[in-house]
Amino acid sequence: MGLLLVSLVFGLAYLADAFGVQAPYPWNAVIKTTGIACLALYAFSCRRMVLGTALAFGAAGDAFLAMQPQQTELGIIAFGIGHLGFIVLFAVLLANKGTRGIPGYLAALALAIVGTGLVIWLQPYFGDVRIPATIYNAIIIVMAMLAVIGRGPALAIIGAILFVASDGVLAARMFAGMLEWSGPLAWALYYSGQACLAIGLAQRD
Repeated sequence: MGLLLVSLVFGLAYLADAFGVQAPYPWNAVIKTTGIACLALYAFSCRRMVLGTALAFGAAGDAFLAMQPQQTELGIIAFGIGHLGFIVLFAVLLANKGTRGIPGYLAALALAIVGTGLVIWLQPYFGDVRIPATIYNAIIIVMAMLAVIGRGPALAIIGAILFVASDGVLAARMFAGMLEWSGPLAWALYYSGQACLAIGLAQRD
């Protein structure tokens, strides 16, 4: 519980950064990374090794994106590897607990349509990172589809959807130059998504 509280404190601290109350570099990068790193430590403390590793790669992705200059490609790769871990976890849940039936498949279809449309729309804006960004978007959509199809913990499913939403907002802001006001929203969605994934997938029941 202590790790979760520390994570929340750093998550809220970086939300202030997103509103423009910025700590100087590199402390803003440390604040951003620590919140997710504490979630990874929480997962490891629950003996969820795959989950902890996935969250650790998320923290690494945060660090790469917070660097000056920004290491966008490395950040995308780190997040992609992290989502592969989430895919493994949701696939195991799907194999063990089965599907949610037609509602789950319809939700997965909706995610696939929205995700594909977003990637197609963003293609002209990706520039030099088009290939890794496209692969990453495919990975995160597969992760979310597995989450909504299977009978995993509700909190983890919410986390997967929040993560997809945060990535959509961030991509529109970072690559297309749109939604310039959305920094706090993107961070709130992202942190909430990671926290829900961490707590939900750490549950043993």
